[in-house]
Amino acid sequence: MADQVKNFCAYGFDTALVPVVWNVCGVKLRPFCLGHYLLLKHIHNPMMDDEETEASMEETLLWFFETLMLCAATYEDGLSILGDDALHKETMAEFTANLERNMKAEPGWNIFDKLRLFREYIAYYMQFPWYTEERASNKTTPSGTDWTQNLYVTFKKLGYTESQILNMPMRKLFYEWCSYAEGEGAIKVMDKYSVEMLARAKGLI
Repeated sequence: MADQVKNFCAYGFDTALVPVVWNVCGVKLRPFCLGHYLLLKHIHNPMMDDEETEASMEETLLWFFETLMLCAATYEDGLSILGDDALHKETMAEFTANLERNMKAEPGWNIFDKLRLFREYIAYYMQFPWYTEERASNKTTPSGTDWTQNLYVTFKKLGYTESQILNMPMRKLFYEWCSYAEGEGAIKVMDKYSVEMLARAKGLI
């Protein structure tokens, strides 16, 4: 899990329990969730890539607007939009028209500032509590499944519904996974002091 999520932080469950409200380009975004991540990955949206993709400004705006549209919706609504070409076209046209009005109404509107704000939104929800592994894995070869499927299966075993898993804020999903894994003796979540000491040792602060 830790190998897949690069943005670590000191433990603070209050930040996972009470989502921060993010408004980008006049759009109130829902807390970034596993469902958002999977939908954007499914359509190969470059906004989810670690490295910037070469694209024209028109292409960048198109991907960005679609990302905002999906992140403003539940997983189920986003899935419906992507699964119906007519609905997708209609929703995207209305959404784009509204964004263009917001752009004209905001003096000094800058796409790069909005992209930076959106990446801050993603980074906030993708923060993972720093932990250490307490026991070695018995696996001799890496699994073919990825971290998203492992998370999904774990929470299904814990009794969560598909909708609850896919719409839960990623930050809360990560924190609850940590509690479960720590209870199983697999990991040890580091306290704030230990995180600061490790960060200093790595030259991060």
